[in-house]
Amino acid sequence: MYKLTEENNKLVLTGKYGTESIHLIHCSNSIEDLKEDACNIYMVAEECTNFARVHLLTDFSEDEALQQVDSYLIEKEGVDETHLIAVFKVSV
Repeated sequence: MYKLTEENNKLVLTGKYGTESIHLIHCSNSIEDLKEDACNIYMVAEECTNFARVHLLTDFSEDEALQQVDSYLIEKEGVDETHLIAVFKVSV
């Protein structure tokens, strides 16, 4: 499981192997706002470009979080074949 923290006024994810940068945020940038959100917080890793990217978002389930990132990649970035690597629930 990952924990959402702030470093140098930026949101970062802290996990078993240290901190992970967040490349795309699809929700609030405020930890306080995320604590009050009715949805769960998820980190989705994808590899549709030449490098892996991490998305931070809120949704009601892991499946819906994956679908949200999949839709974003297809509709907003024009990706033909998405490659979603993993989804993890995030705590604050």
